[in-house]
Amino acid sequence: MKGADFMQKRTENTSATAVIRESYNIIKNVNKKVLSAILCAVMLITAFGVVTKYYTVGYSVYYGDVNIGVTANKEEAIEAYTEAATDVKEYNRGELKKNLRFVMTIASVEDMLYSDIYRGIVEAAEGKEDCFSIEAGDTRIASLKTMAEAEEAVALYLSSFNREDAAIYSGYTITSSKEVVTKIVSVQEAAGLIKNSGLITVVYKDVFEEEYEIPFNTTVVEDEKLPEGTEICTQEGMKGKGVRKSVTFYENGVKKHDVDPISSVVEAPVDKIIVKGTGKMVGLVKNSLPWPAKGTFTSSFGRRWGRNHNGIDIAATPGTPIYAPAMGTVTFSATKSGYGNYITIDHGNGYVTTYAHMTERKVSEGMVVKQGDLIGTVGSTGRVTGPHLHFEILHNGKYVDPMAYIAG
Repeated sequence: MKGADFMQKRTENTSATAVIRESYNIIKNVNKKVLSAILCAVMLITAFGVVTKYYTVGYSVYYGDVNIGVTANKEEAIEAYTEAATDVKEYNRGELKKNLRFVMTIASVEDMLYSDIYRGIVEAAEGKEDCFSIEAGDTRIASLKTMAEAEEAVALYLSSFNREDAAIYSGYTITSSKEVVTKIVSVQEAAGLIKNSGLITVVYKDVFEEEYEIPFNTTVVEDEKLPEGTEICTQEGMKGKGVRKSVTFYENGVKKHDVDPISSVVEAPVDKIIVKGTGKMVGLVKNSLPWPAKGTFTSSFGRRWGRNHNGIDIAATPGTPIYAPAMGTVTFSATKSGYGNYITIDHGNGYVTTYAHMTERKVSEGMVVKQGDLIGTVGSTGRVTGPHLHFEILHNGKYVDPMAYIAG
């Protein structure tokens, strides 16, 4: 910095210091009482500015002892009164003039902005009171003294349907409002008004259930091992059980619509199964039949003890199973003199087999048997010397030697 510039800067700093020092000396020498007065004046001016920003002089309007609101001036209040006087019922106009009064007051600016003097005068003149109104859309249905009473009225309306599943479907509101005293009703009256209005919809439904039978199907299975035209039921059919549900919806007690029934199966049906024979009974083929029972071959076909023995004997333990040697139809199953328990089977083409002396018969007349089916058990019924099976084969009514047809 150059010398001239430095001196100039210093001179400026010195001048500023001198001003500050001089101002301090002036304040120091001012009388303290005067200074206090100045400060108070400043504070009052500031406070007044704050107060006038939020509060001002106005007129409180009273209807009897009810404070309706605040206006900025008396002319505004009188104007509101004049309009109200033309709108209230004629018999209230005298009471309106008698009870209305204006009182100058300090009020908040906000109160003046939000006071609806006209509405307040009308409501006071008509005797309106604070209440809680049940409303649906733009319609006021009923007004009650308290929120609890309004809620109770809605609940009473709902309970009038005597349905635990009843529910309110359409919307409604309970709002704080004002209403003419004569229109503020009891809980029971409000429930009736709700019902008559039809504006609050209550819905419920009826569910009907009914059982029904499910028919069974019949399945036919072909078996070439059974003779043609033969039908055997191997499984009896059983009907199933189902439940059909239908639903009907109601609105305010009136039937509105039904839902298509829904069915469900409780017990499935059991199919009937029939085995249908498709085989041809071709009789017996030589050297092809199995032994009808396991045992000891004891007597052959032909002359025996001076007379004909028309079959063969197979000695076996009592109860030994006897099986059909070929497909056929049982034509006899009973006891026969000399033969005891006796069975005959027709195999077609003129061939018939017979079985004698059995302990038990396992088939009855008319039954169709396949090769290998159990038909009875070895015994000693009839004229015998011991337990055995007497087995015969006839062809076109004549006895033939069974050994010619048994294999091995």
